[in-house]
Amino acid sequence: MKTKLLFAVALAIIPAIMFSASKVDPRKKLNSINSAKILAERNIVETVYGIKLKYNEQVDNFIDGTFQGTTETKTGKRKIVGIEFDEIKYDPDKDIAMVTASLKLSRIADLVDSAKFNLEKYPDKVIHRTAFATSTPANAPKIAALRAAEIDAYKNLYKKIGGFTLESHTSVENFMLKSDQVKTSVIGALMGAEFMGFSWEGEGDDAIAVVKLRINMKDLSDMLGEKVVDFDREYLEAEGQAAQRIEGKPQPAEQPESKQINKAEPIIGNIDVVP
Repeated sequence: MKTKLLFAVALAIIPAIMFSASKVDPRKKLNSINSAKILAERNIVETVYGIKLKYNEQVDNFIDGTFQGTTETKTGKRKIVGIEFDEIKYDPDKDIAMVTASLKLSRIADLVDSAKFNLEKYPDKVIHRTAFATSTPANAPKIAALRAAEIDAYKNLYKKIGGFTLESHTSVENFMLKSDQVKTSVIGALMGAEFMGFSWEGEGDDAIAVVKLRINMKDLSDMLGEKVVDFDREYLEAEGQAAQRIEGKPQPAEQPESKQINKAEPIIGNIDVVP
């Protein structure tokens, strides 16, 4: 009787498994995973060799909230070897891939300028970077928001290390504020940033992506052979934020309470890149 019962249960489960497996589009899965791999490799290069930053922000009238900001980044052509993929996860229901790449710095010792970088001091140091990708247009705004938040975090890190330029002009006429303009800008390069985690403020299409990066200032200073900045703490951290680009829908005016930052946690299962 027990054998018949187990067999009946198995017959009930098999169609469900077959149906679940049939939902996976192998082309979408491979496209999303391979895209995430390339993006993770790019993130490794940004950490190891650095990323060039150029940004401009401007407020023309703070009463009307007329803020405008643009940030551009670039990496030069870099030869790199030894990147490995520690974790590859794929959510077939949402067609979202998460890839975590790693690089042991000793693998590139022959490719960098030993006069500028003292990698021998950290033979076992490993860089980890995570990236997300999708082949489904409906999920693209959320993946794009995570990258935009990452760039914003790069910018905020650089502002703490390298500073920025600020210019302002205020005009008062007949005892009333007529205009108030503020401009800030940065052109520089940043290296050593590591991904600490992401979170979402809000739900659905209104959710704002939050990405946290940090730099180990002691390690970076030792590898460069000089103190990068007059900063006493071991780590320098910064957060970046970005909204999803949903066509025809206004962005949220207020930011809800942030969820807890998750340190490089997966988007599959209880941790979800789609809030």
